Amino acid sequence: MVEVTELVDADASGGYLSTTADLGTFYRSLLGGKLLRPEQLAQMRGTVPADGVIAQVWPGGRAGLGLFSVPLSCGGIYWMHNGGQTGYLTNAAVTEDGRRSAVVSLSGTLAVGENPLHSKGFTQLQAANALIEHALCGE
Repeated sequence: MVEVTELVDADASGGYLSTTADLGTFYRSLLGGKLLRPEQLAQMRGTVPADGVIAQVWPGGRAGLGLFSVPLSCGGIYWMHNGGQTGYLTNAAVTEDGRRSAVVSLSGTLAVGENPLHSKGFTQLQAANALIEHALCGE
């Protein structure tokens, strides 16, 4: 018999639980300049081109300090961070000026060892990206 009723997650993601509304508020405040001094936020916004799977999930994406910038089809970029906990994926995105945000949380996860570009998880990420794009570019 294998015991599967207990899950211990000792990394930082296990201690950061919130609502999608709270995540939107946090990222609007962060990118809107309300949480950090300008020079600190500028350091977070310093980016390098993303590579590997990240570049394929978010084409044109750039990696910064805890944030990624992603081009918008309507012009400009949005800043985002994504993450997951067993059974869930969450993408939090906010416009450059911090005024608009979109947070998509969905059930599902990429399986360990699975080719992420040929998985249901990748299809889910593409759908989440489309929702974010629509929310941030829509009228």
